Amino acid sequence: MKNYIYSLFMVLLATVGMTSCSEDEGTNPGGDSKPNVVVYQFTPEAPYNADNDVLLRIAANNKVEEAYYLAETTADKDTHIASMGEDGYMDYVIKNGTKVDGLSGASDSDVTVTGMIGAYTITVVAVNGNAKMAAETTFIGLKWESIGMGIVSSTFFGGDGECEFYKSSPVLKYKAIAPFEDGYDLVLDVAGNNSVTVAQQAVYSSYGAYGTLYASGNGALSGNQIVVNLTYQVSAGNFGSFTEAFILPSEE
Repeated sequence: MKNYIYSLFMVLLATVGMTSCSEDEGTNPGGDSKPNVVVYQFTPEAPYNADNDVLLRIAANNKVEEAYYLAETTADKDTHIASMGEDGYMDYVIKNGTKVDGLSGASDSDVTVTGMIGAYTITVVAVNGNAKMAAETTFIGLKWESIGMGIVSSTFFGGDGECEFYKSSPVLKYKAIAPFEDGYDLVLDVAGNNSVTVAQQAVYSSYGAYGTLYASGNGALSGNQIVVNLTYQVSAGNFGSFTEAFILPSEE
């Protein structure tokens, strides 16, 4: 359990919609002489986990009789390509992959690939008789591990408190577990130059008739401390930007 010693005060509604892709994306490719597919990525909705699952829209032209998809680690896929070549790998996908339901001729179909941790390549092979064509997309699934309890020092919420922190790989991110309220985590993306980005996300639940508070901002990682300038926003405007510090637990 965490100790909260914040003086929590009124927060207002945020109605900013958070979508990574438009559901209107993904039109069928043109009427080529050979089978052809195009693969689009979307963020899956709950109960799927966007850190490890991806929604694919597979769009086919009118020459596609059927299609198959296979998700493998990129290292395994590269090994197979090296040993069997591009054509051999297409046959491998057809034999070992999953047939795309509802895809024949000029059409599209959605599939969700789950449970990926690390760098993956998802290959889709379109088939028309002996003619085959492959398309692929990549996905990096995150592995989160707890690194212990740390400190959150909040200007906006007015005090210090404890929370658990997680660290991800192979992409470096930190996650503060419910730093301001249970059920609302805060993910901090760390770039190669130690700059930190906080994409807009909910951090505090509805308050009376006002709604949910969202935060976004930028900062930097220095040693075991992340300092970010977070803007807290609601539908009617925002409360301005506040300096928030996250003291990470020692990993030694």
